[in-house]
Amino acid sequence: MVLRCFVNSMVNPVVVLMFLDSMRASFCGFFSQRSSRPMERLKVKWQHWHRGVCHLLVFFLLGIIIGFTPYFSVDVSKNFGLKHKAFSFEDDLTAGNAHHDSGKNEVSLAKLSAYKHNESLGKVAAMEWTGEPSYIPSSTEDTTLVDRKLLIIVTPTYPRAFQTYYLNRLAYTLRNVPSPLLWIVVEMSPQSAEAAKTLRETGVMFRHLVCKQNMTNIKDGHVYQRNAALAHIEKHHLDGIVYFADDDRVYSTYLFEQMREIRRFGTWPVAMLSQSKNKVILEGPICNGTEVIGWHSDQIKKISKRFSLDISGFAFNSTILWDPKRWRRPTIEPIRLYDTVKGLLETTLVEQLVEDESQMQGLPSNCSKIMVWHAHMEALEIFYSPGWLMLKDMCLFVTLALLISS
Repeated sequence: MVLRCFVNSMVNPVVVLMFLDSMRASFCGFFSQRSSRPMERLKVKWQHWHRGVCHLLVFFLLGIIIGFTPYFSVDVSKNFGLKHKAFSFEDDLTAGNAHHDSGKNEVSLAKLSAYKHNESLGKVAAMEWTGEPSYIPSSTEDTTLVDRKLLIIVTPTYPRAFQTYYLNRLAYTLRNVPSPLLWIVVEMSPQSAEAAKTLRETGVMFRHLVCKQNMTNIKDGHVYQRNAALAHIEKHHLDGIVYFADDDRVYSTYLFEQMREIRRFGTWPVAMLSQSKNKVILEGPICNGTEVIGWHSDQIKKISKRFSLDISGFAFNSTILWDPKRWRRPTIEPIRLYDTVKGLLETTLVEQLVEDESQMQGLPSNCSKIMVWHAHMEALEIFYSPGWLMLKDMCLFVTLALLISS
């Protein structure tokens, strides 16, 4: 009994230890086998991805090299030729024609495609290596990209027999002037429907203003109409060249082209036909180049004034009205016309715009052309009655007697 207990006490720990060791081995083996399988799979997948990525990179680099090979050859030949002559689309076109005719010269596919691409984009001007445009648009093509000054044309008008005729004649002239152009037409209150209808049909960008000045004890209503336009320009800070174009004068389109050359103040001579229509009077500057050195005196009115010019014989930069610091004006008072003695209207306005002739610019060179005519074509005895436009048709009822012969 004692011996059996001793044997059992010796065998049981050994069995327990062997059992535990076998369990540990089987447990570790089980997890080690399961964990080794994903590792092997990852290794196989990585080998496939690694091989695919390497192939992709090799073929991508090979495609880039093959793709840039013709452009590289064209650039080399072009750089070699640019040492002797600047690149031009005209040269490419000439080379293409020569290849079509004789087959001796070769035009690369890249250069030909580039030419067609630029042609399809509306012949965009390509810059040469010398900095000059290789494409010069013809005179028939649109040149709206040219930077031009805004022309602000101020026209006072009033209802009369020739009003529609005068407005249409002036509108036809303005329609032939390159844009931008703004036509400011001013009437005394109330606004006439006839003038508004005429302006809408002219095709010229316009603003129809109304001067609400009381007409009692007023010598010249045009003074207040022009002042209304000046106040409008000053309020809205319109930047351009202001010109007073009365509707009863005749203008050359060359005048408006010259006006865009004005920096501060420009002036030119005006030809006027006397009331008797037997004498032509010239009023305006005498120029040496663009320098004003004298004036054609008023031979009819014989009024002594500082500057002898007509209201349609000058134009000025609109920023003088609303930017006095830029032009170093001695006063910030608004520039306006004064209803003074007839004949001094122009000189009193010009004295507010410039100090002397050194700040003036004679147009054109030497003031050698007459670009404005005042012909006095309207007859004074023509009567104009307000409300002459009939908005409804006239209805006339006539009783007809039918005579039936028996």
